[in-house]
Amino acid sequence: MVKVWTWTERVLEAVVSLCLLVMVAVTVIDVAGRYFLNAPLSGGYEISEILMGLTVFASLPLASRAENHLAIGLLTDRLSGNARRWHRVAVLAISVAALGYIGWRMTVQAGIMFNSMASTGSLRLPLWPVASAMAVLGWLSCAVTLVLLGRALAGLDRDAHAAKGSLE
Repeated sequence: MVKVWTWTERVLEAVVSLCLLVMVAVTVIDVAGRYFLNAPLSGGYEISEILMGLTVFASLPLASRAENHLAIGLLTDRLSGNARRWHRVAVLAISVAALGYIGWRMTVQAGIMFNSMASTGSLRLPLWPVASAMAVLGWLSCAVTLVLLGRALAGLDRDAHAAKGSLE
């Protein structure tokens, strides 16, 4: 199972990196074309929008696995022992519900886009494949978090702690 996650993690990291690289290239070409040649990249904005969505959704399983939730550490940093464990369980349970909702809604949206043949404005790129990829990534994030929740309920990962980031 560890090898499967390691492979998945590497693929997701590559997808995120590629999306970011292409977004930078599209932006540079668009800006250079606009200012030097008075001819912006046709569809550059649409490509950037699609890549941004893919970047966010491809990052979601990675953030879920690392439990890099946004946290306000006013009280959570003071928790210890069982209180910290049950706080982690609660955060993971809420995350499973939220990610399941995101996966479900993106699946519904992908179906709507497929049936209506929705596409981008100028390039006419179909949107359903992008929405489908986002749905799969949303469900993957939900599954990853569900595994973490199961491990937390079973008392495994005792050294793990609730969300590491904080807004203080």
